[in-house]
Formats: sequence, structure tokens, C-alpha cells
Amino acid sequence: MTHEERAIVIKRILLLVLATAVVTAVWFYPKPVKKVETKAEAAPPPDTALQIADYHIPGDPNCEKMAEILNKVQKKYDRLVHVTFIDVKAHPELAKAEGVTKAPHVIISADKNKVFEFEGVWNQEQVERKVEEILRGLKRVDKNWRPTVAGMKPAGS
Repeated sequence: MTHEERAIVIKRILLLVLATAVVTAVWFYPKPVKKVETKAEAAPPPDTALQIADYHIPGDPNCEKMAEILNKVQKKYDRLVHVTFIDVKAHPELAKAEGVTKAPHVIISADKNKVFEFEGVWNQEQVERKVEEILRGLKRVDKNWRPTVAGMKPAGS
């Protein structure tokens, strides 16, 4: 066997080993599984989200109408607004602590501070207008922001 023949055999063996390695890697490589997010696994709302607590009585037409409006608002603002429904009959001590006298009673909080509250049914436009007003007020300036004076460098540069 000449050197050229031996080189061709070695080349074919190496090519066969390489092809086998690629096929084996493809065969055993784990395929990505699309994870379906359930309500139990849903990520908690960020701390910067606007919290809306709806104190309601299940089955009451006014409360159900307000709940429907708040669900639409939550879908519209996605991660910026988080709505929680609290049954007044199931949690009377919580309702009393918040000063709820009549359902539906909605309390809007930002950064764990009560920002606004109202009783009764509001239409969707009114609720959206109030949420937008509060969200505009929540926009913050970066902590490293400094005013610049002519001839001075901004902070951090």
C-alpha cells in the first residue's frame, strides 16, 4: 500500500467518524420544548406596576360590570397594571381595614402607597384616563441625572 492509498483510507475513516459524530449529536441533542405559562406559574407583577384592588361582591351586576372594565384595562396596559379582585364577603376584615363601605370599591396603589380610590361603577374611559394620569406621574428620572451648567461635565463622564 502506497502513502497516497493509506492517506485516502485515513481520510475516509476520519470523514466517516465525523459524519457519525454529527448524526449522533443531532439525534441526542435535546429539542427545545415550548413552555406554556399557566396562571399558577405566571410571573408576579413588577414592583413598578400599578396595583388596582377591586373590592366586590360576586354576582352583583354593578360589581361584575366593574370587574369586566378592569380586566379590559389590565389587558390594555399589560405589565404596567395589575388588578386584584377581593371578595368583600369572604374577607370582611380586609375590606373594613381599607374603609370599604359599599361595593364596588376600587383602590389604586403605586409603590405600596394608596394613590386614588373610588366607589361605584366608572366607565372604561374614566378608568383608563385615571390610570394614564397616574402612570404619567410615576415616570421617574434616572438616579444619576444631574443638571449641567455651561462648561461643566455631566455626572458620570
